[in-house]
Order: sequence, then C-alpha cells, then structure tokens
Amino acid sequence: MVKIENAKETKIAAKFIVDMDVGKNAFKLNWISFYPLLIFSVIVIEGSFYWRIKLRMVRRKTALSNFEIGRIYSKLRWVNVILLTSYLPIIIIALLEKKDLSGIIVGILLYFMAVIEQINYFHIRLSYETVNGRLLVIEPLKKLFTGTGKRSQLRKDIDTYLKG
Repeated sequence: MVKIENAKETKIAAKFIVDMDVGKNAFKLNWISFYPLLIFSVIVIEGSFYWRIKLRMVRRKTALSNFEIGRIYSKLRWVNVILLTSYLPIIIIALLEKKDLSGIIVGILLYFMAVIEQINYFHIRLSYETVNGRLLVIEPLKKLFTGTGKRSQLRKDIDTYLKG
C-alpha cells in the first residue's frame, strides 16, 4: 500500500508542483521548447560544416579559403543572433499565458545551450579546456566574462574577412 501512495504522491508532485504531465504526454515537445532546439541544431550544424571545410583544407582537397569562410559565416552569425533574439518574445508570451512550465523550463535550457554554442563557435572558445584530463567548466566562463578568452578559430576567419 505504501508503494501505491508514494507513486501517487510522486505523480501529484510532478503534476502540480512542476506542472509536468507524467502520463502519456510526459516531456511532450511543444513550440516553446521546439524553437530553441531548432536554433541549437542550426548552430551545431553550421559548426559541423565549418569543421568539415577545415578538415578538407588540411587534407588538401578543394575547400573554401579562410576569406570565403569568413564571408559566409559573418552573415550566418547575424542570422543566428536574429533567431536567438526572436525567441525572447516567444518565452515572454508563454510565461504570460501560463503555458506548460516543463516546456518553458526545457525551452529556456535549450535556449541557453544555443547561446553558449553561438558564443563558442562565433566569439570565444569555451570548450576543450582541461587540466589533468578533467574538463573545466568555470574557467572558460570566467574568461568569457572577463574578456580574456581566446578567440574561436571561426571568429579568426570572420576577422580575416572583415579586415579585407
């Protein structure tokens, strides 16, 4: 009998405290969480194409020059900024209309992941900082906020284009 009550209490807590439906619609992807997932995916796909181009350069196959890469990605950078900024009114409307809280939380987390990827690819390298085989998390964020981080390789290519 205790197990049934605990299961019932867990369901009630998930439903009413977090406003998460644990029935057949658990973690249902809705427009509030789908849009930042789409933005995140677009940024990651752009990054994978960038590194594919760079790999082709290393292998001495036909590839774009650093200048051409900078030209293309300087425009994509601003497309991403527009996509990221257009989510802010969506989340405000969702909060005002008291939409599903779990969808809002997932959407905000995905949005922050997209922002981090945008920064990582197009501005300052945030990843791959290790000490003794352990991945550092706080150090890259400190460098980001103090402005002492290393420019990402893609940012260097964009700067090459912008300098002409």
